[in-house]
Amino acid sequence: MATSGNKLLLAWRMGRVGWHLLSGCTQIALFFGRSTPAQKQRRIQNWSAQLLGVCGMRVQVVGDIAAIPKDTGRFWVSNHVSWLDIFAINAVQPMRFVGKDDIQTWPVIGWLVARSDTIFISRSNRAAALAANDIISNALQAGANIAIFPEGTSTDGHQLKPFKHSLFQAPISAGVPVQALCVRYPLPNGDLNPAPAYHGDISLWQTLVALLQQPQSVAEVHILAALDSTGMSRQQLGASAQSEIAQCLAQCAEQVVPIQAEYAETVTQ
Repeated sequence: MATSGNKLLLAWRMGRVGWHLLSGCTQIALFFGRSTPAQKQRRIQNWSAQLLGVCGMRVQVVGDIAAIPKDTGRFWVSNHVSWLDIFAINAVQPMRFVGKDDIQTWPVIGWLVARSDTIFISRSNRAAALAANDIISNALQAGANIAIFPEGTSTDGHQLKPFKHSLFQAPISAGVPVQALCVRYPLPNGDLNPAPAYHGDISLWQTLVALLQQPQSVAEVHILAALDSTGMSRQQLGASAQSEIAQCLAQCAEQVVPIQAEYAETVTQ
């Protein structure tokens, strides 16, 4: 049962989230049309970091994000726990995401995501998924950072579902590396925080309410190995990425991983 303190915290944060969503809509309407790609990415990064801050969440980066070259396109692959994954990753490295077309129906967030250069794929149309490889490959060759959640659905964060390999053809065709990521939401004792997990019958609203009632929460973004796509099949490349992320989850389950770096920059527009 929620205490009066939790109710006050929830009401305060819910109001701030609503205001921040309105700010995001305003920025897109007023600025995105005349912004360069780099300016758009910077706004997305700042806005994502601020949203997580409003929700009481810190983003911690495990690994050296600064060592990743910025002058070429890269295909980013992550496990999928929550709708918060997109904002946690964007707070560290802004990028274009590939998502299911039903995300566009989400209130407000769907509108924001749709106007952030997201590449949408119909979950029921295999031909559309295959055609998306050409779109992604062209974007990668033009220097874009593209991210996918190859499980195709979200989990509770403890394990991975089998990766879908169809979109791994894009980095092979573009000749760019695959960058593996692992996203976790740990509690102070090292266990996984169940509040952000958006899976099964849990609704987005339920995850948001549970999250906002916590005094503070953490999102870990682990920077894992970069995988060379040269000479690889999409099945081999997908299996290698899955192995990297699964190994990270297993290691984190055994011990609390020390934080090597923390993303702390928050810029108010």
